Amino acid sequence: MTTCINCHAEVNTRYCASCGQPNPPKKISLKNVWNDFVSRTYGFDGMFPRTIRDLTIRPGIAAKTYIEGNRVRYYGPIGYFFLMITVYLLLASILGVNMVEYTLSSNPFGVDQVETNNPISNEINNWVIENFRLISFFIALFNILFAWLFFRKSGFNIIETSTIVFYANGHVVWLSILFLLVYVFTGYIVNGVFSFWFAVAFQFYSYINYYTYQHWFKVLIKSILGFALSFLSFFVFGIIVALTVMLTNDDLREKWINQQKAKTEQTVPK
Repeated sequence: MTTCINCHAEVNTRYCASCGQPNPPKKISLKNVWNDFVSRTYGFDGMFPRTIRDLTIRPGIAAKTYIEGNRVRYYGPIGYFFLMITVYLLLASILGVNMVEYTLSSNPFGVDQVETNNPISNEINNWVIENFRLISFFIALFNILFAWLFFRKSGFNIIETSTIVFYANGHVVWLSILFLLVYVFTGYIVNGVFSFWFAVAFQFYSYINYYTYQHWFKVLIKSILGFALSFLSFFVFGIIVALTVMLTNDDLREKWINQQKAKTEQTVPK
């Protein structure tokens, strides 16, 4: 009988009965590193590829399956949401993509119309990229709130409502990853309008697939209204946060004042 290296319980089998630690522990090799990667990525009878497949074809059914208590068939919604964002940002970092320049270039107005030499705009853009996960999370929270308000009669509480929102918002990141790869290998930048409306359309499709207690057209109308209000609310929230930061950050406020003075001097005829 030996002692478990992890929990120090007495072990006389191949695996510790208390924590599951292999006994004796395997030495690290390329083979067990690869096996560990495969088991974590494709473990639980192909959890990851099944999650991708079912969220693409029937996102509402996948969300309902998870809500009903099946926790090993799919990745959890919040975990999947942050996993996809992390993969996107990590891939951009590995490929050496400047996310600020890429984001500005893919905006629907064109990079030439964005004040890239504006120090305040640059700080804001850098902050947005650095806090992309947090901002995406807050956007999802507003989506959850209004989806729950518009579909209260569905019987899903606000936590259950979050399941379909996190799944839908996380799954559309695959399109962002595809566009990023297109940019890296071809230099072509897909206009952000296309990815935005595709994300909106997929969210509507997910809701129609999820809220089956009403006719799909009613669900679509409610989805449009809920999305519009959540987007507007997040926009107002963002303005309030930006103004608060501007008023409490002396350095940023001084830059803004100097910027306004410079604009005034440029407009005043000599």
